[in-house]
Amino acid sequence: MEAVDANRLKIWQALSEFFLDTEITDATFDYVARVVLETGYSPQEIHSILWGEVFPVLEGNLRSIAGEWAGWTDDWLLEHLSVCDTFATKMGDSGIIKEISRCWGQVANRLPPVYA
Repeated sequence: MEAVDANRLKIWQALSEFFLDTEITDATFDYVARVVLETGYSPQEIHSILWGEVFPVLEGNLRSIAGEWAGWTDDWLLEHLSVCDTFATKMGDSGIIKEISRCWGQVANRLPPVYA
């Protein structure tokens, strides 16, 4: 398993909030925006992390009748997610892509315009 730095794990945890079987609130969007700024990743890196690392692994939770609602442990994320060094495209269930894009839009509204 490739070593992952603390910032990567922190952003994985934050972005994973979009994939829980729970209601996403303004507090969630505020939290994710704060973590984006704290970790210092560029807008392009955040896009790649969301769509190339987090989405492919966690989007299935949103299709599950009994999806995860409590969140994933750091160990689980480290075991199942991996760093993607290429530009990620949005591939998967179109309804889930639309919902995750909506969530990201809410976060982007709380960030400097370059993240939109």
